[in-house]
Amino acid sequence: MNTQEKHQYWSSLIEQQKQSGISITQFCAEQNISYQTFYTWTKRLRTQPEPQRLQPILVTDTSVESENVVTLVLTNGLRAQLPLHLSTNQIQHWVAALT
Repeated sequence: MNTQEKHQYWSSLIEQQKQSGISITQFCAEQNISYQTFYTWTKRLRTQPEPQRLQPILVTDTSVESENVVTLVLTNGLRAQLPLHLSTNQIQHWVAALT
């Protein structure tokens, strides 16, 4: 089982326990799982970092004088003009800095 599958498995078990209305101790006994393991996963899933949010970006090129730049327009209204010669890594760096 890979990490993502483990997270899904334990998230499902934790949710089942909440919905069951029985104590964690009783739930663990009925499911034949360790209370300590259940507690560890509960804590681990609660303290997970938030997933990265995707920020939609609109790329426009509306003027003749901007032939050597690309304009990024973020949904929050922020605009950035970047040179066309930037590498993918440089563009990713700028996008990360702007969002």
